[in-house]
Amino acid sequence: MAHGAEGDARTAESRIGNLIVEVRARATPPGISVGAIYFSVKNAGGTADRLLSVSTPVAGKVELHESRLVNGVMEMREVTSVECPAGATVKATPGGLHVMLLGLTAPLAAGSDFNVSLHFRDAGVLTLKVPVT
Repeated sequence: MAHGAEGDARTAESRIGNLIVEVRARATPPGISVGAIYFSVKNAGGTADRLLSVSTPVAGKVELHESRLVNGVMEMREVTSVECPAGATVKATPGGLHVMLLGLTAPLAAGSDFNVSLHFRDAGVLTLKVPVT
């Protein structure tokens, strides 16, 4: 795992079924109670799957969000699930799709990690450690 620029940030990778998942989170300043997780899901299988939800003990509430430019204004809205098409990679990045962590129990400190569970329709539940960069 590498440390460096945004495109070369430390990530954790794991696999469940035909899905290869990479995750990372950004550090938060003290006193801030919201954070974000960014991820990619590569579906190496022949059938689509769907990310239904994400959970973690470090936040009171977790939501899947998507940022979009609407009439020149960046808007963020909750999405109910994320399609993971067969043979494709879905990326959640700053300014686009991401996981919002609301009501953090403590700031996310750079160099630390925390557990997160991704709940997929077909592949099941994947729990892994998210590195904070």
